[in-house]
Amino acid sequence: MNRKILVVLVVLMLLSGCGQRRQPDVEHFQGEIVATLQKPINPESPEPLDTDLPPSEDAELTPLASETLPSGNPEGPPTPTPPSRQSTGYPATAGTTTLIPEPSATVNLTKSPTPTLGTAVWQGVWKVWYQTVSGGYTPSELTIEVSDTRLIGTAKIDGVDYTFKGDIYTQGTQVQGEWQTASNTGTFWWRMSSPDTFVGSRENRFGLCGNRAAAIQPNPCREIPQN
Repeated sequence: MNRKILVVLVVLMLLSGCGQRRQPDVEHFQGEIVATLQKPINPESPEPLDTDLPPSEDAELTPLASETLPSGNPEGPPTPTPPSRQSTGYPATAGTTTLIPEPSATVNLTKSPTPTLGTAVWQGVWKVWYQTVSGGYTPSELTIEVSDTRLIGTAKIDGVDYTFKGDIYTQGTQVQGEWQTASNTGTFWWRMSSPDTFVGSRENRFGLCGNRAAAIQPNPCREIPQN
């Protein structure tokens, strides 16, 4: 019990001694620093402001290449520009002007080549017209086959079977030979007037012609050989 009282007294004495301790000099020195920092700046000698701005690329304005500024007095009227002379392309000589006309457009008309007549041109089916002794023409069909320069043709004319055998000559343009039926024989001569038509005769008297392209009788149809 006495020990506890003694401890309490010692604690009270320590507390009372701490309350009367003087403030250290460090706090006083700190107060002077605060007063020094609060010293006003002399208004008579202000520090110069740095007004030099760094160069900026935005400050430089580059005019566009397409904008052309007029030269000279901007208030005066524009100077007329004489029209440029175009070259005519014509040669000029001293004292004389020679005009060379331009070539006009030429239409190229290409004619189809004339087919070369030959022995094979005769081969095929022909529409023929056979003249009778009365003077009229009987139409029929003639089928011709060619072997080298030998020609053989068959036809039914007015119900009668005809056979034509002949030789091709004069560069394939003419045929001369004989025709025959079951009861009659005779001679014939043909000349090719175009690749699809021929004219001619039989017995050097009656007409006999043909057309391979259309059922149109050649006019004239009758032609006799010129000996």
